[in-house]
Amino acid sequence: MLRELEWRAMHEPRRTGGQIALPPYRFDYVDAMSTWPQWDDIFIHQSLEFDSDAPAPRILDCGANIGLASIYFKRRYPHAKLTAFEADPRLASICRRNLAVNEGTEQVEVKEAAVWTADGTVEFVCEGTDSGAIASLDAPVEGPVTQVLSVRLRDWLDEPVDLLKLDVEGAELPVLDDCRDRLGNVRAMFVEIHESNPCRRQTGSMFDLLTAAGFVFDVRALTPLPWRSSQVQSPFTDPSLSWVATVRAWRS
Repeated sequence: MLRELEWRAMHEPRRTGGQIALPPYRFDYVDAMSTWPQWDDIFIHQSLEFDSDAPAPRILDCGANIGLASIYFKRRYPHAKLTAFEADPRLASICRRNLAVNEGTEQVEVKEAAVWTADGTVEFVCEGTDSGAIASLDAPVEGPVTQVLSVRLRDWLDEPVDLLKLDVEGAELPVLDDCRDRLGNVRAMFVEIHESNPCRRQTGSMFDLLTAAGFVFDVRALTPLPWRSSQVQSPFTDPSLSWVATVRAWRS
């Protein structure tokens, strides 16, 4: 699968959709160049691997994209009670379709909505691959802007959650800050911290929030995003001012 995705990423134009059927997997994608590293990260390097004693762990996949993480979770925990959230209408439709055709993932609940701090609607930049973002966050992504439904994550944490995966392109800090009084119900988290504005960093506040909520955490990876340019001057050569860091947090 990895070799096939790599070949397509190298030979297909960006944002060219397609379908792959290599047993036991079958899925549609919108951009091989973004799907290839997702597959490598999730299925080869097992970046979302976690242990749970619960026979049917409760998992929230926030920022599900085309559904690869949800497919991985259900393969690992076939009886998991899993809800996937995806704001981009096109990606949500593909996510729903992918979860319907892969064995064992048919029971995943897919919510076509942006995870946010309030129920209602928000303007969303549909970047088209894996970087769509709520427009009010000033994320450095381009694409058509559309109104999408939003859900308040806090309201989904009234029950115990075994794993919260949060990959919401810059909305992670305001969303978790709104959930402060509910984080005691979360046992473990994967959080992608997106830093794109060098004048308004959120990593320090995120670490403070996790510590105050009683989590132990580590930084699994930090990936520079040099194509997201910034006009901030630096005395250093080729500063990388935009990046995404993967944080794993858990209760000891």
